[in-house]
Amino acid sequence: MDKVIISIDPGLKGGISVLDGDKVPTVYKMPVKPVIVNKKKKNTYDMVEIVKIFSSHKDKKVLFFIEKQMGLGRESAVSTMTIGKNYGLLLGVAYALDFEIEEISSQKWKKHFPGLITDGMKSIKLEMKDLRVFGKTLKDKAAEKLNKKKIDKLGRNFKYLAKAEARYLASIKYPEISDRFKLVSSDGLAESLLIALYGRDKQNELVQNS
Repeated sequence: MDKVIISIDPGLKGGISVLDGDKVPTVYKMPVKPVIVNKKKKNTYDMVEIVKIFSSHKDKKVLFFIEKQMGLGRESAVSTMTIGKNYGLLLGVAYALDFEIEEISSQKWKKHFPGLITDGMKSIKLEMKDLRVFGKTLKDKAAEKLNKKKIDKLGRNFKYLAKAEARYLASIKYPEISDRFKLVSSDGLAESLLIALYGRDKQNELVQNS
């Protein structure tokens, strides 16, 4: 019998998706709440709401998929520590509820959906690669800075297109809930659903390998 799939795109703008048999998936924006840190308002996970979502399936066989958080070189030490803490909280609740846990890299689940990388996106990646190679030959600081700005701009464009493709793919997979993926900010919802679909397709071989 297929297990319930709970999947997580971590992060404060991420999402949680639940696949339960043939039912239309349930997708949630990552529950967050405001807190005051050093006199500044910031968002953090609303663990009460997250526990409610998870625990509503505690009496079922649950396969829990979460996108593995890799080292983020551009983040500050504080941000990196916060990301690690939040990731640990999600895993902790899943372990406490005796879910079967699978941590997967973004590269692994995205590879399962070839349509997520368009020809235009492939061209951007090649251009970025060429610019990085070219950058190693530069001696002038101003030229290096300009080259880096071009790479960063292409990277932002690639990221925008990748998020748009995720939203589009989620919409065509489940047109019944396509309205949930209309907003640019709904990419976390879309990616959590795609992670769930990856989990559903791979669950049998995961069981065999466990």
